[in-house]
Amino acid sequence: MATACTNGIDTGFVALGTTKVAILGVVQGITELLPISSTAHMRVVPTFLGWPDPGSAFSAAMQLAALFAVVTYFWRDVWRVGWGSIKAFQEEDYRSFEFRMAVGIVVATIPIVIGGVLLKKQLNACGSPLRELWVIGAASVGMAVLLAIAELVCRHRRSFEEIRLRDAIVVGLAQVGALIPGV
Repeated sequence: MATACTNGIDTGFVALGTTKVAILGVVQGITELLPISSTAHMRVVPTFLGWPDPGSAFSAAMQLAALFAVVTYFWRDVWRVGWGSIKAFQEEDYRSFEFRMAVGIVVATIPIVIGGVLLKKQLNACGSPLRELWVIGAASVGMAVLLAIAELVCRHRRSFEEIRLRDAIVVGLAQVGALIPGV
């Protein structure tokens, strides 16, 4: 566990230095868009290399950097969905792709915001048990089993038109699990 704390927040990244932070930034960039836990890699890779845990504040900053990169890359799509949903709302066209996508994103975001607020002290605490290697390992194995079951059982034939509000809620609830590294 990280031993660096600032006002009770895990700030182990301060001891890493620029080169190690840059290396972890590359690891984050590679793992973020794969079906693996980038947050777990922000904890496991430093341990493997004998570095201190960069802490939850660093993981959160890396997540924000990844979000910025994805939004920047998909800026035209974000713009189209944003303005398209406003236009659809004004025209009361609630079945438009843009409106449904925007509502789905908002609804799917609500559970993780609530979960993050409720778990804030636990997630950001120095020496948080959620950053223990055994928790990350168990979460990673559990997710691998769930992904394997989903791959074997699911049809993989749904179109966007078949997606409902409950699907956004399920995705949002599943994202709450992502607050634990390894999920």
